[in-house]
Amino acid sequence: MRCASRFIPFLICLAAFSMISCGTPRPQNVAPCVPRTQEALIVRWGTEQDSLGTVEQYTMNTKGEIFSYSGKLSERNQGDFSVAVDQGKYCSLAKDVSDCFLRTQALNVHGTRARYVEYRNTATDVYLRAVWNPDLETFQSRDMRELFDQLMTLIPRD
Repeated sequence: MRCASRFIPFLICLAAFSMISCGTPRPQNVAPCVPRTQEALIVRWGTEQDSLGTVEQYTMNTKGEIFSYSGKLSERNQGDFSVAVDQGKYCSLAKDVSDCFLRTQALNVHGTRARYVEYRNTATDVYLRAVWNPDLETFQSRDMRELFDQLMTLIPRD
């Protein structure tokens, strides 16, 4: 019994340490590379299932927070917090997204299934969206497919 009374505080401390160390701290400020005019910028990507009316979507803000949503297209929202990306990595990815949209001026090829990447800044009224059929590997979608794959590496897999 005396051994059990010593073991319980140890278990409590171990559980508290595990909960603190496993949580991803959420950033409080936007990444240092983000100018004031782009603080409202979001990058969104995902896959839409047209025939089912569903979407699997990820949204990243300028703090490097990624939110995920999976459900009906008609009920689409920002989703639940998933992970926080290192802000240095965010800066690199934000530049990659911007560069990719500059190279790919227009891409709108729907299919039963459609992948997309969006670049939206409400402060400057900029909205860019590229959509392609993931079942076809066309020359026009090459850069966006590579960007999509790069963005998907940020998503933790169970």
